[in-house]
Amino acid sequence: MEKKCTKIFIAVQAVLYASFMLRDISGAGDSRWIKYASIALCLAFSTFLSARGGEKLVTAALGFTLAADTFLLLLDSSYAVGVALFCAVQALYFARIYRANGGHSAALARLALFAAGLVLLAILKLLSPLNLLVCFYFTSFLCNAAQSMSIKNTLFSIGLVLFLLCDICVGIHNMPGMFPAALGGFSDIGMWMFYLPSQVLITLSGSKKL
Repeated sequence: MEKKCTKIFIAVQAVLYASFMLRDISGAGDSRWIKYASIALCLAFSTFLSARGGEKLVTAALGFTLAADTFLLLLDSSYAVGVALFCAVQALYFARIYRANGGHSAALARLALFAAGLVLLAILKLLSPLNLLVCFYFTSFLCNAAQSMSIKNTLFSIGLVLFLLCDICVGIHNMPGMFPAALGGFSDIGMWMFYLPSQVLITLSGSKKL
C-alpha cells in the first residue's frame, strides 16, 4: 500500500509543480494556492508515513513549514514569525541529524558561522532584529545541510541542498540592488523551482522503508 501511495503522491506533486511553474514562467496568474496545497500534501503524506513507522521529526518539521508558508506565502506578512517558524524547522532537522550521526553537533562551527554572518551584516549596515533572526536561521541551515551528508540518507541530504538553493534565491529576490537583473529574474522562478522538490524529497526521506 505504501509503495502505491508513494507513486500517487509523486504523480500529484508533479502535476502541481508543472501547474505553478508554468504560471510563474508565463506570468499567467496567481499560483499561491497551488503552491500552498503542494506543501500541505507533503505534510499529509508525511503524517501517513509516520503512522506506518516513519520519521516523526520530518512530519513535525513539515508542520512548521506549512505554518511558516501560511505567513510568508499566503498572508505575505509577519515575516519575523515566518522566519522563526523556519528556525523551528531547522531545529527539528538538526535533531534528526544529531541523533543519526552519533551526537555530533558541530557547535563551534555553528557559532563561528553565525558570528561571521553578524560581522557581514554589520559591514553591510544591515543589522536589524529580522536580519539577526535570518542570520541565525541561514547559518543553522548551512550547517545542517553540510552535516546531513554524514547520515547516509541521500533523499534527505539532496532535499536540504535544494531547500538551501531555494533560500538563496529568496535572499537574492529580497536584495535586488545587490545582484545583476538576470540573476534576480531567475531567483523569482528559482525559489519554487527548488522548494517543492526539496520538500518532496525530505518527505520521502522519512519513510521507514529507506
